[in-house]
Amino acid sequence: MRIKSLKVWIFIYSVFIIPVLSAPGNEERPVHPNLNQELAVYNKIYVSGTATDRTPRQEDGYERDRKLSAAGEIKFTDSFSVTASYGYVDHYATTRKIWSGWDRWAVGVKYYVKTDLASFGGGVQFFGPSVSQPKEADINPDLFLIRAYFGALKRFGAFSIQTTANFESETNSSGKETAEENFKRFLYSGLTLSYSLTSKTNLLLEFSHRTTVSNTITPYSDYFVVAPGVQYPINQNGYLTFSLLWQTRTDSNIDRGFKIGYLHFFGD
Repeated sequence: MRIKSLKVWIFIYSVFIIPVLSAPGNEERPVHPNLNQELAVYNKIYVSGTATDRTPRQEDGYERDRKLSAAGEIKFTDSFSVTASYGYVDHYATTRKIWSGWDRWAVGVKYYVKTDLASFGGGVQFFGPSVSQPKEADINPDLFLIRAYFGALKRFGAFSIQTTANFESETNSSGKETAEENFKRFLYSGLTLSYSLTSKTNLLLEFSHRTTVSNTITPYSDYFVVAPGVQYPINQNGYLTFSLLWQTRTDSNIDRGFKIGYLHFFGD
């Protein structure tokens, strides 16, 4: 019932509210990645759905995830913005508990600066507990997450390149590890190559990598995903987005998947 209500809300918002928002005036807006962390600051709403699965393995079985999410961002200056996101997850596994429910909420701040050499961006995101996920021996959904990131963006005419590095750590309300809580930490890196056609269609090729810093959750915690994608303009304000997710490693929690969404910009 809750997932149906969320879908209805997103449909009403996309059809009746988003189209009346003002069009952006900056035609040189940096291309927004479909998959990786974006660096530039925007006035935007991004509603997306992601589906991934993993081929059954003797050690860790079969897993499948379906996620519906909505992310928003508001610029306060040309260099500073705040972000927020929420979503719904449906998880199926043969060797873990099956669950579905609301995803972690997240809020964050971003800073972006342009120089003659390139543009640089960074920020911090704070994720709340995963209230719907069951607690297991190696997973504590009650912990918060903190993610810090930094990267660079360079445009060469219609072509642009974006690189990012993210560090993520679990934490509790005090921000300190205890003997009972062993925080898990990850390093993320992303590369987004994009080319803008004269029709304003953006072609993307993204690479996303995750590796554990310590305390691996499962043997398949790490991944390296290649994601060819496209952003197709359907009106003056928004794009339909689509990316295929291809896994290049066998020791990963993702084998294949896709992400589809609607990306809408408003304001200047």
